[in-house]
Parts: sequence; C-alpha cells; structure tokens
Amino acid sequence: MLVNSFDTKYAKTALKYESLDNSFTKILSSNNKFLRIFTSVIENKSLKSLSEATLRSDITGQVINTILTHDSNSKHYLYYMGDVFKKNKMNNNFKQFRQHGVEIINLPKNKSFKEVLEILDSILKNILKKNYTYVFTDPRISKNISYLLESSNQKNNISKFVNIFKKNIKAPFELNLEKNFFSQDYHQDIFFYVYSNISKKIIAQGGGYQYKKNLKKLEGFGFSCNVDYIAELI
Repeated sequence: MLVNSFDTKYAKTALKYESLDNSFTKILSSNNKFLRIFTSVIENKSLKSLSEATLRSDITGQVINTILTHDSNSKHYLYYMGDVFKKNKMNNNFKQFRQHGVEIINLPKNKSFKEVLEILDSILKNILKKNYTYVFTDPRISKNISYLLESSNQKNNISKFVNIFKKNIKAPFELNLEKNFFSQDYHQDIFFYVYSNISKKIIAQGGGYQYKKNLKKLEGFGFSCNVDYIAELI
C-alpha cells in the first residue's frame, strides 16, 4: 500500500502499517453503524515551496465542516485513516504522522464516550495487550488555580466519564488535574490520552466537543491514534 505523502515505508515497516490499517478497518467495518470517510490533504496547485502548502494538522476539523455542510441534524458514526502534517516549532519543518480515527456526531455524550472508548480499547488490546494507560482531564480547568480539586466550581465532568469508563473498560487509568494540560482547542467536556507503558509516547487521544456555525450546531466525540508510535511497539 503506497501513501502519497512525504514518507515512503519499506519492507517490514510497510507491513506493520498495512497490518495496522487492516486491523483497524476490520474492527470498524464489522460494526454496521460506522461508515468510512475519505480525507485528503489540501494543496496549493501553484505550489512553489513547501511553506505554501495548506497541510492538515488535524482531521476532526475537516469532518466537522463536512457534516455542517451536508447534514448537521442526523447521527453520524464515522471512521477514517489518513496523514496529518504538523510543523516543528523549532525549525518550521513539517512532520508527517499516520492517523486512524473515529468520530460519533449528535449522540448524547455519555453514550458516545462509552462507544468510542470501547472501540479504542478493543483496538489497543488487540495490538498492545495490556501495555497502555488512559489519562483523563477536564479542558475547562481554570487558569487561575493550580489544581482542579481546589476549585469550588462543580461543573467538571471527570467523575461522570470515569465512572462510565470503569464500568465498561478493564484498563488502567489516571487523572491529570493540572491546569496547563494540553488539548485540542475544541475539546470542552472531557479530554483523554493514552500513553504506552513501554515507550511513554502518546499513542491515542480524544474527547468531546461542541461546534456552532451559521445557526447549525453539532456535538461530537472521537479519538485518533498515532499509527507511527504504535508501529514502533510491534
């Protein structure tokens, strides 16, 4: 399988990527609710240099815009495979990452959280067995406090989501209650990531979000896996 991107995988490495792609599509295609979507990188046709390319740093935004344009009221169960390109802040070069992801749109957050985590855990368990840990946080932690537990604001959703997690997922987890926790800007309700117990690299992340545009509103929940880091572990 060839990918039209900056990197070309050879021999054993290419087989790893193909195996991970096949494993991911097998799990998602077995669930009749989910539809696969195709994602593409936007490129300037009059490209003179790499700096003029419009490269996708995240796929969720592309999914949101598509749903808002075509059908913002229905429930959507989607999965994708694609490449993202993130700029290195030190040298401004682009780094390519292979990404697998799932998005559930317009379903109550507690239901979509449960379904998304069950899918993600089945993927990780199949590949990595038990060598991974989940970390949960609330992206709305106030910047004026050091830790969430010091806040009198009881609006955080960590406990609600963690209880759902404990009832349905048999995997280790931790809470990150520090104020300066990283997250994509669109996560509002809950944000989580999964790190490898072996490499300590972040192999997956996700969360809940809300989006409004031109009187249209949608709520979603999803995750993405860093296929490059997972491939290093198999």
